Amino acid sequence: MENESPLKKYARQPKIYVDLPSKGKFYKKGVLYEDTYSNLAVFSMTANDEILYKTPDALINGQATAKNIQSCVPSIQKPFELVTLDIDALLLSIRLSSYGKTMTIGKKCSKCSEDNQYDIDITRYIDYLNTLEFEDTLIYENFKFNIRPLTYQEWTDLQKESVGYQRALAIQAPKITDEKEKEKFQDSILNSMAKMNIKSIFYSIQSIEVDGTIETDTKAIYEFVEGYDVEMFRAVKAHIDKQYNNWLLPEETVKCESCGAENKLRITVDQTDFFVRG
Repeated sequence: MENESPLKKYARQPKIYVDLPSKGKFYKKGVLYEDTYSNLAVFSMTANDEILYKTPDALINGQATAKNIQSCVPSIQKPFELVTLDIDALLLSIRLSSYGKTMTIGKKCSKCSEDNQYDIDITRYIDYLNTLEFEDTLIYENFKFNIRPLTYQEWTDLQKESVGYQRALAIQAPKITDEKEKEKFQDSILNSMAKMNIKSIFYSIQSIEVDGTIETDTKAIYEFVEGYDVEMFRAVKAHIDKQYNNWLLPEETVKCESCGAENKLRITVDQTDFFVRG
């Protein structure tokens, strides 16, 4: 019989336990272990987890974040099917478990340009996210829209598409010497970006109810809303935009140590620098 390693008892242990802000509302069976959204164990990152955040391809395609969540929050079985409402809370929790509750953020003063460093308490943001509520219905005339947040997979795909368009404008467009051809190329890219933004809105429409019936077919919903009064689309977009803005991490007022001026500071869970000790 093989002897058990004495190191086994020193394996990673949970550092904190967190609830998902979505309360598991938008998940199909199998995304969460035993469909439990509360009191999830969060472990600190491993060396391999940290290395992933230094791999550009893994950042762009979302693999770094997905694998990190699977490693540090074992209750999450399908990270790409998580809704975006829960991603920030999970990443904040992993950051806290790995480096402690304080994170140092740099901010240049808008008045004197002094570079200031501020220590931010991550726990407050995790608590804040758990106070939010996603408004998943919109009534427009006699139509009831059932709205859902994007999944992490959908959000990642849209981000990759957006980055591709931005690169095309920044790198490919300047290489076109003929001005008419350049203008045509730029218009094509801008048109594609506009369609992408519209697509993100339709991703969020789960169904439409009217006259006691319900439509869930994405193509039928797209054709209906696209062909209806433009005010309907504006109302749906405004509702979804409001939800997105409501779920941003709140701004903080900070004071410049040099001149005393007050500045606004909002942290973003940017994977390129969020998982760096500081």
